[in-house]
Amino acid sequence: MSGDNKLDKRGSASISGAGTISGGEYERVSISGSGKITGDITADEIKISGSGKIQGFARAVRVSTSGAAVFEAGIVADELRVSGSTRSHGTTEVKELKCSGVFKTDSALVSEYIKVSGSLSVDGDVSSEIFKTTGAFRIKGLLSADHIEINLAGRCEAREIGGERIEVRRGAWHQRGLILDGLIRIFTGSSASLLQSQLIEGDTIHLEDTEADVVRGKKVVIGPGCTIKTVEYSEKLSVDEDAEVGQRKEM
Repeated sequence: MSGDNKLDKRGSASISGAGTISGGEYERVSISGSGKITGDITADEIKISGSGKIQGFARAVRVSTSGAAVFEAGIVADELRVSGSTRSHGTTEVKELKCSGVFKTDSALVSEYIKVSGSLSVDGDVSSEIFKTTGAFRIKGLLSADHIEINLAGRCEAREIGGERIEVRRGAWHQRGLILDGLIRIFTGSSASLLQSQLIEGDTIHLEDTEADVVRGKKVVIGPGCTIKTVEYSEKLSVDEDAEVGQRKEM
């Protein structure tokens, strides 16, 4: 290690100024200044509130970032909490992700529970049991989860979406009146909060403010603000008068 660092008997390490920590096994690692970890690291807790770069693979029980963090080789953790800006260059596997800041990865994201109130950007696939968002996201691959709950509060994109239960609701801003909605459409060319996807497939589907090529499910509700090219359903289909649907096919 070098710089303004401290190492105690329990194997914990901290950087409060500028410094470097060698990779290895620690109880707790804290960076509140500008720090770098060289090599793979295993810890009970990794906390970054300043500017931190982990040049190896990170494995921890808890990871929290409120500053700017870069993980060069991916993350495996029970908990990942992001309130700052975090980037992972590698697969991120966590039991729980809560993101109120900005999280970006150029690989896949695997989790049991994902909650986004900030911004999520994933170049690969996202796999989860529960996916909830009141923020914005861009997923270049497949978003797959048993339960997907999207409360639109920004532009959301996923190439494909699949799950047992999929709910997309228009954001609270949309309830403030037609004047606000009209102004947003004039200045942006479209609704500020919108979900776009090529394919949405599930058992029970409820969509609002969604653009998709194909929607396929058992029970499907196409709500207001939707533009869908083709809807395929096997049990029930409901289409709002403020929605546009090209083809309707009963399977």
